[in-house]
Amino acid sequence: MDLGLSSRVAIVAGGSRGCGFGIAAVLAGEGASVVLTGRQQEVVATATAKLRAGGATVHGVVSDMTTTAGVDRIVASAREAFGDPDILVVNAPGPERLTPEHQRGFENCADEDFAAAYTNFVLSQVRLTRAVLPAMKARNWGRLLNIATIALKTPHQEDPLPATDAGRAGVAPLMKILAHEYGKYGITANTIATGPFNSELARDYLATNPEIKTAQWYQRMLPAGRWGEPEEMGWLAAFLCSDRAAFLTGEVIRLDGGYTKSLF
Repeated sequence: MDLGLSSRVAIVAGGSRGCGFGIAAVLAGEGASVVLTGRQQEVVATATAKLRAGGATVHGVVSDMTTTAGVDRIVASAREAFGDPDILVVNAPGPERLTPEHQRGFENCADEDFAAAYTNFVLSQVRLTRAVLPAMKARNWGRLLNIATIALKTPHQEDPLPATDAGRAGVAPLMKILAHEYGKYGITANTIATGPFNSELARDYLATNPEIKTAQWYQRMLPAGRWGEPEEMGWLAAFLCSDRAAFLTGEVIRLDGGYTKSLF
């Protein structure tokens, strides 16, 4: 299926590794000009070089999407490299500290943890969207996609992460509002609620407290019997960012190998 992405410019904020990189790789493989971002110079350089080696048109930007200056840098770099973005994918960074003594359980979460989660997950989407929206409106075409978590549907129970889950949950209504407000301009806005994926973040999460959720525990809980791979995230994201998904907007789409037990 031709997704019609060969003429599109895509920003994948948080696209230097893990599921973000999987998304950047598939979009680039479909012919989009991709700007991927990350906070670590070496990681961004490695990701960019890997995609270019495969023939992709890609530009790497070292920047922090959780700051206003970082957002400005990302969007300005995209415009300089390829022009105004048609597609914005936001794969916001998780908490830097996620140990048994910090951010696990309500009493271990300070006010600053809740504020940081809101900044990371909601304000990053707000600021990046605000920066790319005028050009999308002008051309009557745009794709906004947020990479969230199945905690939107089923917050972590065995290992409570209240600040992280509350911050991520704030993105879904924002994307729904954007879908309704800007659909008349040919702009869609969707959220992918991700389950367990084979990424650096997931492996770090398990390593911090392995007795709570082991790899074997996930295998028992997942009908698919395994974690997802980043490129599988990429294929869903590419479809949602394409012309083929023009009628699909305002949705939270789970990609979790069957982990979530609720119907809706």
